[in-house]
Amino acid sequence: MQNNQKMRKSGGRTALPRSRMALLIGAGLAALLGLIAALIRADLIHPSDRVPLADLHGGLMVYGFLGAAIGLERAVAYRSGGSKKPSWGFLAPALGLLGSLLCLLSLMVSSRAAAPAWVRVELFGGIPWTLSMLVLTAMYLAIWRRQPSAEVLIQVLGSLVGLVGAFGWVAGLDASVLAPTWLFFLILTIVGERVELARAVFSDVRLESGILGLSLLTVLMLPVQAMAPSVGYPLLGLSLGLLLLVMASHDVAKGTFRHGGLPGFMGTCMLSAYAWGLLAALIWMVAPLDSSTYWGDMALHALAVGFVMTMVIAHVCMIVPSVIRRPLPFHPLLWGAWALMQVGLLIRLLGAIRLYTPLWKAGNLLNVLGILSMMLTVVYLAARGKQVLASKRYRRRQPKDSHTELVGTLALRADLVATSVTVLVLVAAVILMALRPTLAVSVGAAPNTGGVQEASSKSVQPTGHTSRASIKVKGMAFVPDTIAIDAGDRLVVDFRNTGDQRHDLVFANGKSTGSVPVGQSVSVDVGVLGSDTSGWCSLAGHRQMGMELKVKTKGGTTTEQMQSSARKMTSNQAPSAAKLKAQAEKSEPAKATLPPLDDQGRAGTRKYTLNVKERREQVAAGLERTVWSFDDAGDPRDKGSRPLAQGPVLRGRVGDTFEVTIRNKGSMSHSIDFHAGPAVPQTMMRNIEPGKELLYTFTADRAGIWMYHCSSDPMSNHIANGMYGAVVVDDGTLPPVAAEYVLVQSEIYLGSNGGTADAEKVAAMTPDIMTFNGRAFQYDAHPLKLEKGQRVRIWVLDAGPNQPLSFHIVGTQFDTVWTEGRYLIGGGSGANSADSSAGAQVLPLLPAQGGFVELKVDQPGDYSIVNHIMSLAEKGAHGILRVS
Repeated sequence: MQNNQKMRKSGGRTALPRSRMALLIGAGLAALLGLIAALIRADLIHPSDRVPLADLHGGLMVYGFLGAAIGLERAVAYRSGGSKKPSWGFLAPALGLLGSLLCLLSLMVSSRAAAPAWVRVELFGGIPWTLSMLVLTAMYLAIWRRQPSAEVLIQVLGSLVGLVGAFGWVAGLDASVLAPTWLFFLILTIVGERVELARAVFSDVRLESGILGLSLLTVLMLPVQAMAPSVGYPLLGLSLGLLLLVMASHDVAKGTFRHGGLPGFMGTCMLSAYAWGLLAALIWMVAPLDSSTYWGDMALHALAVGFVMTMVIAHVCMIVPSVIRRPLPFHPLLWGAWALMQVGLLIRLLGAIRLYTPLWKAGNLLNVLGILSMMLTVVYLAARGKQVLASKRYRRRQPKDSHTELVGTLALRADLVATSVTVLVLVAAVILMALRPTLAVSVGAAPNTGGVQEASSKSVQPTGHTSRASIKVKGMAFVPDTIAIDAGDRLVVDFRNTGDQRHDLVFANGKSTGSVPVGQSVSVDVGVLGSDTSGWCSLAGHRQMGMELKVKTKGGTTTEQMQSSARKMTSNQAPSAAKLKAQAEKSEPAKATLPPLDDQGRAGTRKYTLNVKERREQVAAGLERTVWSFDDAGDPRDKGSRPLAQGPVLRGRVGDTFEVTIRNKGSMSHSIDFHAGPAVPQTMMRNIEPGKELLYTFTADRAGIWMYHCSSDPMSNHIANGMYGAVVVDDGTLPPVAAEYVLVQSEIYLGSNGGTADAEKVAAMTPDIMTFNGRAFQYDAHPLKLEKGQRVRIWVLDAGPNQPLSFHIVGTQFDTVWTEGRYLIGGGSGANSADSSAGAQVLPLLPAQGGFVELKVDQPGDYSIVNHIMSLAEKGAHGILRVS
């Protein structure tokens, strides 16, 4: 004792408590694993075992990280607050970490095709997590006996909610159903903690009982949310909103945020936490929660990151010292971690509002970086600290006067009865859902890219048996394409991508393999099935090519409309021509002038680099689409802001060798096919995986305007999404002209706002919009220029993928027409020469055909450029040649 006192006085350090540090480090490792799972879930990284680990993100963060950390802090406080120094409370964090370790081990075992059916991560990880919550609850009950109070009862309620949530997962309930329950374990723990730490403002008996009552109300809404989401989520949001409003209106944070140092930091953090919690409550009350939006994901992470993690960072300088026996001095570095979390959530919110995946992913990444920053800052600050005294929380309070004591005792008895009844209701509801899993209805927490979710139309008793199926890919089909299981079986699918490009496998209940590279394998737990269902590849156009998987349940319900309803895709209506013209007026036009034929490098060699990218394009006011494109890496516009989908026009001479490097910076497999020169398809037109590149070489032996495009299946969809361009090869025989332009016709098939092309519209050949050079009506707003009496040459290519082009310029006649290797008018001597009386009114082209026309215009005016298939011209294949 004397030595310790001397060390404190002299500023020396004592040894860290090794067992506590081991548990704290284990919680940190569980957090790292959970954050990796978050990156996988957001499709920011792509390991082969994507789905099983991604599905553990919530459990690892709630039980493996925060649950273990809470258990550790409570065990320290409980031990130091009693005379007998009980140590059994440390079982709570130890079991939490054991569950995380067993989750990881069971994933490794279950990923093998020969793994036994009883190896389930829910059992191996869920049972220790459930026991951990049981020990935590026992600790709180012991604390209640030592210090009965409403705030302790709220924390007892929180630990019981955590216990029920963990048990529900072990019993087979889906994590998406249980996610709010898991979060309310943390929310109620924090609420109880705030009432405990800020007793000066929460000490009124009626206020404490009111907060407990609102906490009980939120808990009663949890089973309603699980079994009737359309009713339960609004009610849960309402009760949560009322609870947080009461807390925020009384918390000391509303005054301390104005101060400097630690009080100001804590106050700011807590106010921002309350704001995010209230936003989550509002989302649950009013926003759509189906799997086609990001609102469900936003609500969960507004609570998980915005409320819970922000409250954690607010209190970290108080919590960590009691565990490690060293102070954690406040440092401005903590502001950086807080800022990363808040900015990440704001960007995530923008992604939810605009349904824009890149923003959503960016917000995910910043949230992960914010949590990592907090952890690293805590390690750094703890390393600088010295010994501190242990926490003395949860000692018996001094008695109050008799009247106050009597009122408080009666209130606590009523609170205890209400809490007991609420917990019994929650436990009964979870047991009922465990026995009848179809009572639990899952709504997507993040967008489901494949189709609608389906709930079994008939309650089914789980058989306890797991059926396992192996699925491979052949061409554009799953092999086998039908699975038969008994109703009530759990289905686990081992998917191996034996195709030649990336695929995924998405089921109607939202379970997914994620994007699987060629040659890799993933296992996905589809869950207990009581009715027929289906799976499909959600990559654009792949389902329409036949990549569907049927799951038939023997003795289950057959849903006749299942496939037709799952096929439905939300598509935008085509904007009016007026809206398209208005957008064209305020958009920078694509350059239509034929690029100059410059000499590049050594004679006879043309080098280009094309980057495959996925980006957004404004179609009209309030309407965007995601395009895939070949962007010229040497074009200054290729800095993330290139306005149009169409690839660049490449130039060369007959006999030139083209060396084109294609870099796939997208998220799926792509390829390229140049019509301008011969090439072995298996060598040059093979699929390029994300992050890879291909050097495509060919010799241009013949003159003309040639199409290039992505040749990955389905080609129609890749072209419709913008993966096309033109190569102009000159044979040196064309005379000079005053102006030379290139116009490429293409089609737009609108999907959901911000989404890619609607594959069903592409297959039906019903475009919403037609374009020249990637945008409808852009050359009406920005006409092509020509002086009167001058000759103009216009190169024309029909990129399709489906519609023909009857190229015509109103008020003019063509004296020269060349297409597909021959002159139709002009270009030589005789009746069809340019100085003869012969002329043409159109250049007719089918998809992938090209040519050019020449003409002179002697009178000033605006001459309309149209596809004379007039319905297509009226959809945007229209422009103006302005002669001055």
